[in-house]
Amino acid sequence: MKKSEKIAIDVIATSDMHSYFLNGDNGSNIYRAGTYVKSKREENEHVILLDSGGSLAGSLAAFYYAVVAPYKRHPMIKLMNAMQYDASGISPNEFKFGLSFFSRAVSLSRFPWLSANIEYKKTREPYFSTPYTIKEIEGVKIAIVGLTSDGLMEREHFEMENDVQIEKTLLSSKRWIRFIHETEMPEFLIVIYHGGLDQLNKSSNEREQNVNEAEKLMQTLGVIDLLITGHQHQTFIGKDEKTLYVQAGQNAEQLIHVKINFKKRTNSFELENVESKIVDLNEYKEDEALLDLTYYDRKTVEHWGKEILTNKDIDAHIDGLDDVITKPHAFTQLLHDSIRRKFDYDISCVHLPTSGETGLSGKITNEALYNAYPHPDVPIDLTLKGQQIKDILEYCYAHIEFSGGSLSLTIVDETLCTFWQGVDYTIDMNALPFERVQLNNITLDHMYRVSMTDYCYRNYKQYLEQAVIHETGEITMVELISRNLKDDQYKIKQKQTFEVLILARLVYK
Repeated sequence: MKKSEKIAIDVIATSDMHSYFLNGDNGSNIYRAGTYVKSKREENEHVILLDSGGSLAGSLAAFYYAVVAPYKRHPMIKLMNAMQYDASGISPNEFKFGLSFFSRAVSLSRFPWLSANIEYKKTREPYFSTPYTIKEIEGVKIAIVGLTSDGLMEREHFEMENDVQIEKTLLSSKRWIRFIHETEMPEFLIVIYHGGLDQLNKSSNEREQNVNEAEKLMQTLGVIDLLITGHQHQTFIGKDEKTLYVQAGQNAEQLIHVKINFKKRTNSFELENVESKIVDLNEYKEDEALLDLTYYDRKTVEHWGKEILTNKDIDAHIDGLDDVITKPHAFTQLLHDSIRRKFDYDISCVHLPTSGETGLSGKITNEALYNAYPHPDVPIDLTLKGQQIKDILEYCYAHIEFSGGSLSLTIVDETLCTFWQGVDYTIDMNALPFERVQLNNITLDHMYRVSMTDYCYRNYKQYLEQAVIHETGEITMVELISRNLKDDQYKIKQKQTFEVLILARLVYK
């Protein structure tokens, strides 16, 4: 049998790499991934290297190159170009630092970023060029199409809303995959879907209920050969009757290797078999050429991360969620003080930056501040009604329960816990959900000028449709906090006023 009669194609997939390119104790395996990919290319020239998206945000290094030094060429793009990625999906995290930042990253990439359902608002055309790419290997057509979870995109950076809209993933996939099959007639279809598998979703958080639609894609379309998923940061291989579906974890800790074997017929190609495995990258050495490529990038980030911002110790440690939602707290006061550096109004609204927030304590470095507030949220200036303030507070405390004076149930994302200054309010946890908030100095039908993080605005838009936005700040909350910490005259002085009633009242007849 002639060698040409058999065609073997290797598909290697990564996911959610989050710009983890700092090596050593930082646990990045992208350099080991580079070694693995290079070794496979030496064994077989037919290698397709794909990422499901999520490579540009989610780490200290990502924050530095997007916010502190956005004018520099992004090291993650340098690495992916050098590793010869064939395509990447698009995660909502790609928009975390704004549309202009991501567009620049796309322009510097030597591979396409694929998403069929991220569109120009006016024309309904795909925003990032073509939503698919074709790899032809010895006559075998491999089609690769990208999709992004519309449920995840709904909560991302709202500056893009003037230009971009998100179509429903299922709707867009039906249209484009039909088009690909009719016009390209590929032998093998790969879908890169930045969203998760419902079977892997163990969260009771209602925000995760509409973002993991991989199974629906397979059930609805039925013509996908390989489905590469993401978002959930798990490494997984599964198979139904028609589709192999995989997820490659996060931070290049592991990757997925899929071997596709075709047999050449007279006028066609027969898919013989598809094999897949999870690759533990710890067994491989780091690629020296890639390490050299980012040497100065890594040193720069490490130096910046260790920079101390404070001359005196800070005491704003958070000891569990109930520590900060039941009473005024130094950490949330720091957030209020910082947002007022941009918009100094009587009323301000901030939120917990992360789930499991631990706050700040001691001497604070850039890295410590990033860990406490790892997102590029910006302040916005808006006018809203007192009723809207009440609605936002009600939502959070409706999803929290106490038992015996202790927090017992939290089904709300902790980052949706909001804190208000200039608003004197009482939360009665003995009352029914959505009937727990009393505003003591706010009239429900009056209008109020408020400073708020854009994250709060995006995630509470259902209550803020009638709010008037006057201005959006350009400087991030992290930078505003940093300015306060660097100010020798600054001291956290508690100004918040709210009370949470937890223990059940005794009722006597």
